[in-house]
Amino acid sequence: MKLRQEVALRQQLGLRLNQELGRAIGFLELSNIDLTQSLREVAQDNPWLRLHVPRTAMEVPADAAAAGPTLIEHVLTQIPTLVPRSTDRKVAFALAEVLDQTGYLAENVEQVAVRLGEPAQRVENVLRALQQIEPRGLFARSLSECLGLQLSAEGPISEPMRRVLEALSALTEGGTESLAIATGLTAQKVQIELAILRSLNPRPAAAFASTTARTRIADLIFERCDNGWQVTLNPETLPVLTLNNLSFQPDRGSALSQARISARGLVRAVERRNRALLAVGEILVKEQSEFLERGNIALRALTLRSVAEKLGLHESSISRLVNSSSAATPGGTLALRKFFARSVRRKPQSVTDSGPAVQARLVELIAKEDPHMPLSDEALARILSSGGVTASRRVVANWRTKAGIANRNRRKVKY
Repeated sequence: MKLRQEVALRQQLGLRLNQELGRAIGFLELSNIDLTQSLREVAQDNPWLRLHVPRTAMEVPADAAAAGPTLIEHVLTQIPTLVPRSTDRKVAFALAEVLDQTGYLAENVEQVAVRLGEPAQRVENVLRALQQIEPRGLFARSLSECLGLQLSAEGPISEPMRRVLEALSALTEGGTESLAIATGLTAQKVQIELAILRSLNPRPAAAFASTTARTRIADLIFERCDNGWQVTLNPETLPVLTLNNLSFQPDRGSALSQARISARGLVRAVERRNRALLAVGEILVKEQSEFLERGNIALRALTLRSVAEKLGLHESSISRLVNSSSAATPGGTLALRKFFARSVRRKPQSVTDSGPAVQARLVELIAKEDPHMPLSDEALARILSSGGVTASRRVVANWRTKAGIANRNRRKVKY
């Protein structure tokens, strides 16, 4: 066998791209006010950055700072420690991007691997490293894995508990008896193991600050114009980040040169965030123009997934933008989450109404009823059904309760 030396060129994505991607992911979860605070801290340490802070953003509400970090902020600060190899951080940031608001993965390992062009085993290895994050249970793919991660932090998982975790779905399908059959354990032993599981936290992300609660001032402006609705970024809250043109050229590889590279990446990440926010706003004013004019009764069914598909972004990215941002409308400042709603079953199936719209229609029907002979839930269900909305008496009762309306007997006015 002959040995020979070869010289080859190879391209490789390094840490710089990973850092830029991480910033872009983090910025998606920030309102304009929170983004200003984040950029202000970075710009102070980088001479290549110039930050213009709008007057409205000068004073940040005290509760915004006291709320603590959000889930994605916490994860991004822990990635360098959990994933020390810079070549693996691209995978780590991709996994963080598909983390939903509950702390679970919204995509499986195979989907992430295909999108990155990486072996599934490498993505799996990085995921295992990320699952060591505190609180335990983050980056889980299922409830059983979430609970298993918490148990494994305390010590080895016993064989009976392992069986219960693997067959946990049987509990929701048929109760304790089905779980006992699926695990081969006695009903008493299953109850003991379930008592341990109930002491764990199935929602490990619940302790982190809600970005929705931190939104106070509008990030977008929705205005009525001659040609319909127009959307713009709110200039009173939007920070403007640009590059300083210093009079000297730094040496390649020097600290100043690295700072300039970082500054360029930061500016691009902010621009990407602003473009995505504006694109979401443009879809909302197009899809929900009637809602802007008439309120909930005209709210159309609209999902995060449908918006993500139109923009070519991941659903979790849209979710972060929607949860953190709000818009100034003629009816007041509304969280972008208000523009989304799932559809209810309707005949024909090609037409859909949102849940809030049907609930508003229900309130309207009750407001017009004869107070001496109010409509029962069953009668309301028949009226909605005649309009094409399929709803049972129980569903109507649920909508009525959520609207704060009493039942038929309490609404009845006696002669």
